[in-house]
Amino acid sequence: MKQVTTGRKSAKPRQPVKHTKTFTACWTCRNRHVKCGEERPECARCLKGGFSCQGYGIRLVWVDPNTQEREQNSRRAIGAPAIYDDDSSFMRVDVLEALDTIENFPAETDDLSAGPFSVFLLDGYDPDGLRYGNLQRAPESSLSNGFPPPSQADTGDAEEEEIETIYSPSTSILSQSDIDSASISFDLSQASTPPSFRHLDLLPRPSEQRELIHHWTSFVSWHLVPVDRSDNPFRSVFTPMALAGLSSPSSQSNGQIALFHALCAASAFSRGQLLNDDSKSLTLAMKHYNLAIMHLRHSLANAKHNPNTNPGVDAQRGSILATITMFSAMDMITGRSSEWRTHLEGGASWLSTIEGNAWDRDKSSSMVYQGYLAIAALCNINLPSTIEVDMESDDFLDERHYVLDRFFGLTRPMLKHIVMMNSLIKRISNTNPDTSKEMLDDLELQLYMQTPETLDMENLDPVSQALTRNHAYVFYYASLVYFQRTLKRRPPEEVQEMVEIAVGHLEAIEVLGGETIGCTLVWPPFIVACECLSTDLQQRMVAWYMMKRRHGFKNLDFSKDIAEELWRRRSETSSAVDIQWQDVLKEMKMDIVLA
Repeated sequence: MKQVTTGRKSAKPRQPVKHTKTFTACWTCRNRHVKCGEERPECARCLKGGFSCQGYGIRLVWVDPNTQEREQNSRRAIGAPAIYDDDSSFMRVDVLEALDTIENFPAETDDLSAGPFSVFLLDGYDPDGLRYGNLQRAPESSLSNGFPPPSQADTGDAEEEEIETIYSPSTSILSQSDIDSASISFDLSQASTPPSFRHLDLLPRPSEQRELIHHWTSFVSWHLVPVDRSDNPFRSVFTPMALAGLSSPSSQSNGQIALFHALCAASAFSRGQLLNDDSKSLTLAMKHYNLAIMHLRHSLANAKHNPNTNPGVDAQRGSILATITMFSAMDMITGRSSEWRTHLEGGASWLSTIEGNAWDRDKSSSMVYQGYLAIAALCNINLPSTIEVDMESDDFLDERHYVLDRFFGLTRPMLKHIVMMNSLIKRISNTNPDTSKEMLDDLELQLYMQTPETLDMENLDPVSQALTRNHAYVFYYASLVYFQRTLKRRPPEEVQEMVEIAVGHLEAIEVLGGETIGCTLVWPPFIVACECLSTDLQQRMVAWYMMKRRHGFKNLDFSKDIAEELWRRRSETSSAVDIQWQDVLKEMKMDIVLA
C-alpha cells in the first residue's frame, strides 16, 4: 500500500533565536516598543516623532521572587517617603470591619471605599502570588504620567520590552557597606501608576492579608510580651505604623510599607509553626519577607540621601527601626540562626548616623528604640560607642516614655548594666584581664542594688503588678548569675541559690497568669536554665519550657536543647572543667535570638 504523503515538507526543529536586548532606552521608546537612539536628555526618535521623551530614570516593578515568570507588569517609580501622621485615619477605624465591608462589594462596582480603604476593578493580578499587577483598567483621566499610547503609524524596529525586577540578593541587608554605598534616587514625577492608587489597593488576595493582620493583632502581638495591656507597643505602635504604609501611594516605597510586610511575614511564620510547618503559610511568609527587605533597602537609601532636618526622614526612622526589630521577631518564631544578627548589626551601624535625642521626641519613637536596644543588648550586639556613652548617663532614655520595665521586667538600670557587662566581657581574657577588681566589685554592688522592689507599677491591676514584679525578679537574678559566671568566673555551684529563686519566679508567673500571659524574653530563663545543676531544678526548667511551647516560638525550644546539651556535657566531665553555654553554642554552630 502506497504511503500517503502531504505536500508540506516535514518541519525542521528551529534553533532558538537569541535576542539582544538593551536596558538603556528611554521610557517612551520602551513603552512604544521601538528602538531608541539613546540621546540625552531627550532621544532623537521622540523629538522627531513629536513625542514627549520620558527620560531614563530608574523605575521598579515588584514581582514574585519565587517565580521566574515574565508577565507584563506596570513600572513604578519609587519616590520620597510619605510622612507618617499620628492622626492617620488608620488610628480611628475598625480595620477588620472595613476590610470585611470592601471584600463584599459587588464585582460590577468600579470604585467604592470604606474608611481609609477602597477597591477598584483591576486586571492582570496573579491570584496565587504576591505581585503588584498590571493596571489595565485605570481610568484615562487618572493617567497623569503623560505616556502616549503605542503608535500604529510608527513601524520602527520593535524591541522586546524588558521587565526590570528587584530581587533580594541576600538577606543580610543592613551592613555598613550597604548604607555607605546606597546611591539610589527616584523621581516620583515619572511614576507610571496613578497617584490615587495605594499599596492597599494593589495587594492581591486581600483576604489572606486580612487573616495575617488578624492573627498578628489577636495572637502574635500579645504573645511577644509577657504582660499584655492596651498600650502593648506591638499593637499600639507597630500596627498603626504599618497600616499607615498601606495608605501611601503605590508609587512610593517607605519604612511603613516595609513594616507592613514584616508584620505579615511574622504572622505567617507564626501560623506556619502553629500548623506544624504548614507549607502554604511558610511560602506566604517568605514572599512578605522578601518584600519587606526590598522596601527596607529603598527606605534606607532615601533616608541617607535626605538631610537630617527633613521631616519625612524623621517620620521614617521609627518604621525603619521597627522593621529591623521585626526581622529578629521572625527568627524568634522560626528559630533560624543565620540572619537575625546581621540585621541587628546593620541596624546598629545605621543608628550611629542618627542623633540619640531623636528617639526621645515622642513616646512611639522611644518605644521602638527601646525594643531594639533590649534585643541588641541581650543578643550581645556591638552597639555604636555613641550609644554606649549615652547609656552611662542618668538621662539615657526618657523616663517618661520607658516601658520595658512594665512589659518585660527590664528596668533602665538593668538594661544599662547588661550593656556594660557585655562590653567588659569583650575586653577581658582569662590570661590577661585589663579590668581592675575594684571596677568589677563596683559593678557587682550596683547590680545588687537594682532590686525590683522599687519598680513603679502605678495604674496596674494587682495581677499585672504581681506578674511584672516576678518578671523583674527573673531578670534581676539572671543578671546576677550572668555577672558571676562570665565576669567573676565563679563556678556554677556558687550561684545555685540565685538560680533556684529565679526558677521559683518563673513558675509563679505561670501559676498567676496561666495561658493568658505572653512569652517572656528568652535571655533570663536561658541564663538561669544553663546554670541548673540538680536534677530537680533541671526537670522544673524542662517543665517550664514545655508549657511555653504554646507560644509557637522556636527559639524557646532551641534554648531548651542547648541547656540540656550543657547539662549532659557537665555530667560527663570533671567538675574541675568549667563548661559555659557560650562554648556549647559555638561548638553546636548555633546562634539563636536570646530576646
